[in-house]
Amino acid sequence: MKVKELKLLIDGNVDITVVDIREAYECEDGAICKLNIPLAQFLSRIDEIPKDKPVVLYCNSGKRSKSLKYMVEKLHFYDNLNHLEGGFQEWQKQVVEL
Repeated sequence: MKVKELKLLIDGNVDITVVDIREAYECEDGAICKLNIPLAQFLSRIDEIPKDKPVVLYCNSGKRSKSLKYMVEKLHFYDNLNHLEGGFQEWQKQVVEL
């Protein structure tokens, strides 16, 4: 999912879950959402991820969230996951710095 798509969903109050998978120290620069489940804890907290509405995963650059999306889809049979292309860095460039 591209930054502009996510921004439209958030601005439109669409019922989605956005999950920040960065480590706590990475969130010091800001975040898109309040839900932070660091990558190392994600599988042990998988029950916090809904299967009945869209979920967007993001990290700093988009690489970890892309890999995690693939793994969760294969291991836990989710079909509602997206990841933010370019991650929080791209969000800052396109949204925060405007």
